Amino acid sequence: MVRCRHALLSVVLFVLIAPVLSAQSGMTYDEFARRLTPYFAEELIQDIRPALPQGSAYRIWGWDVGDFSGDGNYDLAISVNVLGTRKRENFVYLFVDTEGFLVNIGKLPFAYIDLPLEVGVVVKEQTCYITQKRRSDDWMIRGYRFGEGSIVLVDEFVSDRVESFGHETFRSYQTLETQERFITNDGDLAFATDYGVIPAYSRGRQVYAGYVPEIAASRIKHVVNGAFWWTDERDASLRARVVYDNDYLYFRVTVQDSTIITGWCDTCAADRLDIWFDVTPADELGGSRYIQNIKRSTITPRSSTDSGLFAFSIQIGDFGDRRPTIKVKTTDDLDPAQDSAVQRVRVVTAPRTGGYVVKVRIPFVLLGYERAPVEDQSITEFGCTIALYDVDNEFRPDETSVVATSPIQPLNPATYGAIQFIPDGGWYGETVNIYTESVLGSLRELGF
Repeated sequence: MVRCRHALLSVVLFVLIAPVLSAQSGMTYDEFARRLTPYFAEELIQDIRPALPQGSAYRIWGWDVGDFSGDGNYDLAISVNVLGTRKRENFVYLFVDTEGFLVNIGKLPFAYIDLPLEVGVVVKEQTCYITQKRRSDDWMIRGYRFGEGSIVLVDEFVSDRVESFGHETFRSYQTLETQERFITNDGDLAFATDYGVIPAYSRGRQVYAGYVPEIAASRIKHVVNGAFWWTDERDASLRARVVYDNDYLYFRVTVQDSTIITGWCDTCAADRLDIWFDVTPADELGGSRYIQNIKRSTITPRSSTDSGLFAFSIQIGDFGDRRPTIKVKTTDDLDPAQDSAVQRVRVVTAPRTGGYVVKVRIPFVLLGYERAPVEDQSITEFGCTIALYDVDNEFRPDETSVVATSPIQPLNPATYGAIQFIPDGGWYGETVNIYTESVLGSLRELGF
């Protein structure tokens, strides 16, 4: 967490000072082109002008050179403001070196408040970061990479204020990790959370390159208990993908485990998998599942609840005669429909090289919903954490490592991760394929 926070602050610093260093008052194209000569051959620089606004006066307010396509060659990002329009908006043009040409692969619009200088660009760590001032004390930084014909949103950092607290949120769309923290005026940490987000797409839907459908818990930060006994991801780690249809939620969890302990009795020490839910939607809690109340200089975490928590505890069996079992626990009193739905919960397990696979089917009725809680245009979020309990010695059950997608404390909903139900047509993240229009045009010409 500390290392990530320092990296974010470094990125913020680079992004905010880069426009000042490169274009303090806006440049004409000719002034800008002269500054590119240390980085690009003249033939490449000549590729830029035709891609910029034609027939309109404009100024270049920020630029940077670096590799955000991962091919080892310099790429270019430019923040451009078109003069004579009433819109307070800059366009960020992205160019990559492709087969000896600087090719414009993106034109992204970003609004500003007072000055075009508020939209800046910097290339760092194979990522193009674009900073944008959205309001007073409200800044956003988005990181983009280019690969396999797609501009992919890598991560997003937002810094704003909530009441008297400084508020920072970092969201990675590649690792599916989110970090959020509230800071007092004195610089003290008032609240922080660090968790994984599981995107759940409809069953059978194709997830395109650039979007990440599978969450992983494989690093030391994911070992929430028993880190002394954990060696590396081969010792114990998991990857999980979740899909849904109208009636069921489906989990497929692939576990790496160097020593599988299945247990020889129901009460013996053995490996197991838990799936925890907090099924109260975030919008019913005022928009945050973690914070109960913020008033002036007081922040109250949502550290307890008397309803809406469900746990599914899975014993993996021995992959032979002894079948896997699943136990359901909840804070709620189940109605007859939910009691009946417990019988429709299913689990299967199978061995694989270096570990095993667990598949679970959960009826939405059991969680208190008649059907999948998916709206046409909006994303529904629940609390959800997947936790792997790894026993390497059945005679030493205290030497158990717990690897999880959030630092789970089962009765504390503020420690849960998240599952987001993505409606058809929606995505968790953002990616734009630069060949889409060309492909559609070709299909139209062929009569499709």
